[in-house]
Amino acid sequence: MGKIPTSSFAAAAGVLVLAVWPLIFRDAVQFHQVLGITCLYATMALAWNIYALSGAISLGHAAFFGLGAYASALLSHHYHWSPLLTMPLGALASVVFAVIWSLGFRRLRGVYLGLASLAALEIPKTIADNWDRLTYGSMGIVGLDRLPTLSLGWLRVDFGMDLMAQYYLLLGVMLLALLLHWHCIRSRWGWTLRVIRENEIAAAALGIASNRERAKALLLSAYLAGLTGALYAQIMGLVEPALVFNLHLSVLPLVFSIFGGSTMVFGPVLGAFILYPLEQLFLMPLFPMGHSALYGLVIILTVFFFPKGIAAWLPSPPKSV
Repeated sequence: MGKIPTSSFAAAAGVLVLAVWPLIFRDAVQFHQVLGITCLYATMALAWNIYALSGAISLGHAAFFGLGAYASALLSHHYHWSPLLTMPLGALASVVFAVIWSLGFRRLRGVYLGLASLAALEIPKTIADNWDRLTYGSMGIVGLDRLPTLSLGWLRVDFGMDLMAQYYLLLGVMLLALLLHWHCIRSRWGWTLRVIRENEIAAAALGIASNRERAKALLLSAYLAGLTGALYAQIMGLVEPALVFNLHLSVLPLVFSIFGGSTMVFGPVLGAFILYPLEQLFLMPLFPMGHSALYGLVIILTVFFFPKGIAAWLPSPPKSV
């Protein structure tokens, strides 16, 4: 029998800590909320990184986040469907936009793709801002149905109002996304994306349809990002254009992935769990108006001093792709 890698023990220990600590610190409401949102943003970072594995850099993933949020909110508000139905269906709106994206930007690469994706973010935002009869414009939609309560005999879990329950829900979604990310990196398809990222000419010589494979990565990435947006809308109970079609939401997954290690299985999650709690719990109280400058500084330091991300410093880290 082969040795179990140190990284596997570290990953198992990390999951155990994330699962157990709320049971010990039941009254740490602020930590439940901050780390729950950290799980949400880590999921979005994993979604962003699936697309980035193909060599594509997106600055417009907030478009998928916002579309998922708005689609779920509109289904809930106008048809009063359960969030359990509106969230997975709402994320399909992001997939539709991803299809348009992949067709319109299929010839773009590098900085041109990044700029086009940034411009694409403004399209759904402008529509949501001005379609008053459907989206209520810049006022947004409030009073959305919260997540339901699960009752199993004596056990009653209120996902709508209990921050600890929300944390566990978001942790579960993040772990599922992490398994999917692991599969994308380690599978044959992941190697296909690696070839496309490194050399598209060589990929074409091997018979790989680069545009098709990159589009598949984008569709999967968009669905996950849309699902995080739908979760966010139903947890917050409201949605508005400036909140969900925010450039900050496009920057966060990029920063988390690059800082943690975009070629590492756990890199995006590691980046999210270091930077977001640091910003929310320590820097925001000290610098209420400038705490977000952390992300700009992190990008500069990462590019200059550890371009492979901090996951590369760990003993026996997961192999890069």
